[in-house]
Order: sequence, then C-alpha cells, then structure tokens
Amino acid sequence: MSANSGSGSRPWLAAHGKLWYDDRWYRIAWIVWPQAIGLLLFVTLWLFHPAAGFIPWGKSVAEKKDPPAPAPAPKPQPLPPNEQPADILAPCKNGSFTDIIPACTALLGSGRLTGDNIAWAYWNRGWAYQSTKQYQSAMSDYNRAIAIDPRESDFFNDRGNLWIDLDNNERSLQDYDQAILLKPDYALPYVGRGAALRNLKRPNEALVALTKAISLDPTVWQSYEHRAFIYEDREDWRAMYNDANKLIELKPDYRMGYEFRGHAYLEVGQYQPAVNDFTKAIDLDAETIYGWRMRGRAYYFLNQFDNAMSDLQAALRIDPRDNSTLTF
Repeated sequence: MSANSGSGSRPWLAAHGKLWYDDRWYRIAWIVWPQAIGLLLFVTLWLFHPAAGFIPWGKSVAEKKDPPAPAPAPKPQPLPPNEQPADILAPCKNGSFTDIIPACTALLGSGRLTGDNIAWAYWNRGWAYQSTKQYQSAMSDYNRAIAIDPRESDFFNDRGNLWIDLDNNERSLQDYDQAILLKPDYALPYVGRGAALRNLKRPNEALVALTKAISLDPTVWQSYEHRAFIYEDREDWRAMYNDANKLIELKPDYRMGYEFRGHAYLEVGQYQPAVNDFTKAIDLDAETIYGWRMRGRAYYFLNQFDNAMSDLQAALRIDPRDNSTLTF
C-alpha cells in the first residue's frame, strides 16, 4: 500500500502530521495539555477522597475518633489518725453546760471561726443558756444563729422550744412551722407543735402533730409523753397505757412512763400493778409528789390503810399545801 493511499484514507492524520512539523505551539499543546489534565484529575481525586488527611470533613466516619476519656481522679485516701482535721467547735459542744458557755464565748471572740461555724457556736451557747434557764441570753444567741444561717431547721426548732419555756406558745408555732418548712421530714418540730397546741387547749390539733412526729420517727420518746397527757385528760386509759409502755421501752429510767401506766392500772382497778409502777417512779425520783399521792390511793383501794397514810404524809412533806393530797 502506497503512502498516498494511506494518507488519503486518513486525512486527519495527514493534517496532524503537517501541524506537528510546521506549528511549534501545536506540538507544545499536545505535550503539555494531556499531562496538565492528568495532574488535575489526580489532585481532584486525592483532595476529595475519604482518606484525605488535611480535610477534616472528608474523613470517613470509621476514622473519626472520640478524644480519649480523661483518667479517673484518684480516690481520696483517709488521713492517718494524727493528721485528721480537728473539730474546731469541739470545746463548744462537749462538757457540762457551765463549761460550754465560756468555751463558746472564747471561740466566738478568737476570730478563728468562719461561715456556718459562727452560727453553730451561737446555737450551742444558746442551748447551754436555755438549759441553765438563762432565757434572755439564749434568745439573743438563737437570734444571731438564725440571722447568720436562716436555712438551718434546728435553730428554729430550738427557738420554738425556748418560746414555750417563756410561755409564748403562739410564737413558738411560727418557729416550728418554719423548721418544718425547711425540713418536712424532721420529727422534732412536730413534737414541739404538739406540746404548744396542748398548752393552748387545742388537743385535736396536738394529737395530729404528735402522731405525725411518731410516724416520722417512732424513737422520739417526747411524742409519747405529750400524747399520753392528752389521753389522760380524755380519760382514754387504754391509749394512755399503750403510750406509757412505749415511753418505758424508749426511756426506762424516766419516771413519767411508770406514772402514766400506774395511773391507767389504777383507773381500771388493777391496784397491785399500779402500786408496782408508782413504786418504780418513786425510786427514780422521790422528790415528785405525784408518785406518793397516787400510790397512797392504790394502797387505799387495797385496804392497806397504814401504807396509804404513810404515802399521803410523804406527799405532804414535799408540798404541805397540795390540794389534791389534802382533799383525798
């Protein structure tokens, strides 16, 4: 086959050959442009490939890693006994009431107390003042404690108790209500409410408060004592007997449980058990007139008149003007 016949069948090849040899820029274009297009294609594919390292949003989900979790904080180790922090309020809380008052006063004047410790120092001193019947000083300290920390229910509860000591039962109810508002599951303010309401001759409300206190904490013995007084006023001897038993269980060295139970026995005609309980009450506190007088009555119904007379005379030695004994 001749060259002419080959070029005639492929005219584009002849034109390409002519331009290749005659046109320098044609030759450059054929050499440069294919390489440029190939390079552009390579760069484009590399940039948008999921494995591209410098485009964060281009990483595959599988390669996205969460930052490492912080190492857990070491558990605090208890201090050795000789390095335990001292209770700065200890001198203000321990000892007799006459020791607590000067100890708290010294701490409050030392400048060492900060924050809530100041309030608790006033409260401790106020409690000691109240226990020693220094009511004005107690009120001043309770007021200071509450002014520093009005969120503490104990402060309001004990100031409520102080108002009862001052025979201001209506005012005590306000403090008990505030103590309950701050701590609804706190039994002691309900006990205080029950006592104040009994003093105000509102026994139905008192019973509600005292029963609520017992439901919150059945180990608070004062609840049973105040409730037994109400049952005694109502002559509900069975209920008084039950509360007396609980009071004896919780506080066996307290005479009131035996006096309540002895009275219940006496009213239902069980005179010897009554004598036994009043004897126990007298053993615990021989300076209280009630036990002598009531045991004298029990002896009387047992026809033991000499014992009855002896007990009534003992009662009159304690209080020669006691009308209940004189009119027996």
